[in-house]
Amino acid sequence: MINKKKNILCSLLTLLLMSSCSWLEVSPSNEVNADDMYSNGDGYRNALNGLYLQLSGSTLYGKNLSWGFIEVLGQQYLTEKMKTTDIYAKAASYKYDDADVKSVISSLWTESYNAIAGCNKLISMVSEADPDLFVENEMEKGLIWGEALALRALFHFDVLRMFAPSMEVDDGEIHIPYVDSYPVISTTYYSNADILKKIETDLLKAQKLIAKCDVEKHPVWMETGYRMFGKGLADELPEEVFFAFRGFRMNYYAVTALLARVYIWEKEYKKAFDCADEVTKAYNNEPLFGFTETLSNDMKDCANVIFSVSSETLLDDYKPFVTSGNDNLFLFTAEDIYEGSSEDRRGKAWISNLGSLQYSKKYLLEESETGYDVIPVLRLSEMYYIMAEYYAQEGNFTEAGKMLDQVRSARGLISSSSGFSSIEDFRARLLKEMRKEFVGEGQLYFQYKRFNDKSLSEKVKFVFDLPENEDI
Repeated sequence: MINKKKNILCSLLTLLLMSSCSWLEVSPSNEVNADDMYSNGDGYRNALNGLYLQLSGSTLYGKNLSWGFIEVLGQQYLTEKMKTTDIYAKAASYKYDDADVKSVISSLWTESYNAIAGCNKLISMVSEADPDLFVENEMEKGLIWGEALALRALFHFDVLRMFAPSMEVDDGEIHIPYVDSYPVISTTYYSNADILKKIETDLLKAQKLIAKCDVEKHPVWMETGYRMFGKGLADELPEEVFFAFRGFRMNYYAVTALLARVYIWEKEYKKAFDCADEVTKAYNNEPLFGFTETLSNDMKDCANVIFSVSSETLLDDYKPFVTSGNDNLFLFTAEDIYEGSSEDRRGKAWISNLGSLQYSKKYLLEESETGYDVIPVLRLSEMYYIMAEYYAQEGNFTEAGKMLDQVRSARGLISSSSGFSSIEDFRARLLKEMRKEFVGEGQLYFQYKRFNDKSLSEKVKFVFDLPENEDI
């Protein structure tokens, strides 16, 4: 089996070049000429892999934007099981003015814009590169270019979701910069609407560039075995490890799913539906994405994962927070989340007891177990939720319920979703369904924010303060 560790470790050079930079520049602090990296195709590959390494680091999706800081803000864990003086307890109370909490928020800003600078450098170089530099010529050039554009959009979108109000309460004011050039001479802050249009532009262009590989030439690489495990027919496996494990890259369907997430945030419901629908109907010889019935054997449900990051230290990072005796236990009441259902396969597979309370086993997999390093970022489930919301906005609550039931029935629930009395009633049900599905994946806080739903907590704050070191 192809080992994706090779795909990650080769990016260390890029990370070293980027680690001591300001949030707007990627110029190395030593005498190494960064442009030497781009003298051949391997340099471009390494630069791109370095961006994924940053994305999967503990500051972003390796912890803070998945099972850690952002999940705490979503009130998934019981605050009373956290030491009151610890950062997580303070974050759960939305004490954004606390020094420790400020530090985490500042690191989210800095790391995101540092990575954006890396995207811009790569985009500026690959857009002008000779296709003959690359092993797969025009297709590989387009793939690297498209993935870098998609990552730039993802980083900006996450910054927007943290540091600007949702469109539900949009004030039309400017909030964050959209940085799309290298080197940066000046930086302009934009409104929500303008940032979202720039994100859309990047993603639509990325779609076209990446489609040549994932849709036109090598659709088989998007099937679950190839996409998540690097397994398949020998004559259909990529000859180069760089092209393997498309589920850990901004593949065509990941870009499309991200577009759906962006459009639903923007309240462009029909556009969101169309993108989500395309993902749910993606076929090669079989559906590219689906649901597994045996969650106990595949805790992450890898067939359901459209895009994920890889963290090979995940077990060591996560385990202390669900171990008895730790000052900060990430515990919850499973009956509250899963509404006392004995049918729900998620509650059976993902939950373990610690005394009278429970914790998630989702990130306690040993290296020998399926998906041990996977942290999901985009799932098929979310696409059905997005389509359900479109129908609900249209007043078609019957079809909205059917979309929710696509996920519910796949998770073992027999009862159907019906009888919504209003859009508010639907939203409340949707949030309950998302809470069940996205345990430890950092989605819940953003969903409550999207609806400006204050039932999350009476203290909830949906906009992070801009960091004090925010120098433009």
